[in-house]
Amino acid sequence: MKHFSNNRKDIISCFIMIAMLFRAGNFCFSQNTIPEVQITDHKVQKKIIGQLGKPLGTLLSVRGIITDQHAKGYNSGLNLTVQSINDSAIQEPLTIPLSPYFGKFGNGSLPQPEKDSTYQLRVYETGAFVGVPPDAYKEADIDLQTSGFYFQNKLIVLSGKKIKPIVETPDMFIGRVALLSGIATNQNDTAYINTPKGKLKLMGSRKWTKAETGKLVEVYGKIEQTESGDIYNVRDGVPGLVHLKDQIGMPVKLRGLAMSMNGYWWFSYRGMDIYVEDMEKLPGWTEENHFRPMEITGVLDRARLPRPEQITLKPDRDTALYYIVRKPAWKPIERLLTCEIRETEN
Repeated sequence: MKHFSNNRKDIISCFIMIAMLFRAGNFCFSQNTIPEVQITDHKVQKKIIGQLGKPLGTLLSVRGIITDQHAKGYNSGLNLTVQSINDSAIQEPLTIPLSPYFGKFGNGSLPQPEKDSTYQLRVYETGAFVGVPPDAYKEADIDLQTSGFYFQNKLIVLSGKKIKPIVETPDMFIGRVALLSGIATNQNDTAYINTPKGKLKLMGSRKWTKAETGKLVEVYGKIEQTESGDIYNVRDGVPGLVHLKDQIGMPVKLRGLAMSMNGYWWFSYRGMDIYVEDMEKLPGWTEENHFRPMEITGVLDRARLPRPEQITLKPDRDTALYYIVRKPAWKPIERLLTCEIRETEN
């Protein structure tokens, strides 16, 4: 299957992150309930909590993957997709711009971050307002592009080093809900998932079928430690296959992002472009679904369909073999997890 060029994928990834951050803000507060903070009142000290969950200026150790956003906007340049904060693993999508504490990256204790590589960094979080207030933009009557007016968080890097890619394992999420993957297997009448570090016992779930056994699968549920050091129970788990190639002709439940351009719609599943049959005609569908996280259900098929990356290039687009969800239904979801945004080999 043909994918977007690397540059185009970087642009779309940046737009996805920006759109998700804007949506997250809308979920938290309506326009009429945004809390007010008087920052000039020196009698009352205010703690402003950053995206890392700590007061701005707190020294922290973070680990994650370097991205290099080439798109226009204030998030362009080096960013970190955070995977752990002070050794506590996270799966919520969190990508923040990086700046060196002094000089430039590559000098002294500051590493020169490489795109798509994993780093451990010593940082503190700060930020500033960027953009132009809407009323000022209108009153000035100057035809300039603006990205809005908002507070942009930033990580100031003190030191760091390149490390091996982080492999998420059950012991990182004990007592918490997480999405973990591994190989499907059965023991007696119980379904298990073999991970790189321990086994997940799927409490209350059905056994894996013969077709599923041995395949890459995942489960989203609460991770519990057991007396056996290498076995972890999963409560209220939602298991399923990961690769689309293993699900052709089967009912599917896929979490991803609705995408559109020039009136054409498709679906992004873990970095892969797929189609949803008559997507724009689904009940309750609206143009506001552009870049919206959602769950698509239906039956998975493959067919030769027009290539999305040629929408702006030619009216008679070339065709290629794409996955398509037949007899679909949809519902919005609050957000995707970081591992659901990154590209997966399908």
